[in-house]
Amino acid sequence: MDEKRFRIDLYIAALALIFSGLAALAAAYQTYVIRQQFSATVWPYLIFISSSSTKWFELDVSNAGIGPALIRYAEITRDGKRLSEGNVPSSSPALAQAIVPERSLATNDERRARSHEPTDVTSSSISRGDVIPAGSKLELLRVANSFLAKRIIADGRRFDISLCYCSLLGDCWTKRLWDPSDEPHSVRSCPMS
Repeated sequence: MDEKRFRIDLYIAALALIFSGLAALAAAYQTYVIRQQFSATVWPYLIFISSSSTKWFELDVSNAGIGPALIRYAEITRDGKRLSEGNVPSSSPALAQAIVPERSLATNDERRARSHEPTDVTSSSISRGDVIPAGSKLELLRVANSFLAKRIIADGRRFDISLCYCSLLGDCWTKRLWDPSDEPHSVRSCPMS
């Protein structure tokens, strides 16, 4: 009779262990689902927007997501050469440095055309620690001069912008201005320099 009771106790203990294991798996899955749902509520989605006419050119980065984009790394290059230091903001925005050759050529174009247009260039820097709130945009470059706008449009692919940004939960993505894919790429973490 003791042996029979031992078997029943063993079966009951085994069933209790199986049910507690299933309960733990269900709780882990529920936690995963809740995190996925919460991450969707703080998801940033950066896109580059360029617009132009015969007299002006503008380049913006916009957060079309529903959470803030925390910039962890920004790099601006011209002809593959780095103009920004990634984490260190420069004294003048790197995009202003990137269009120096076009400004010189545009000045020569104006002289040859015997024209003088006012030139208005607005350039912003973007660096580690910047935050782009959901639904907002950051104007990176705005040029109001037909000669300069034409040069920038013609040579625009000579400079590139690479951003790495994260959500409030630490999920990170990279986005490049001239990336053939329109989608940001998910990454484990952003580079530190």
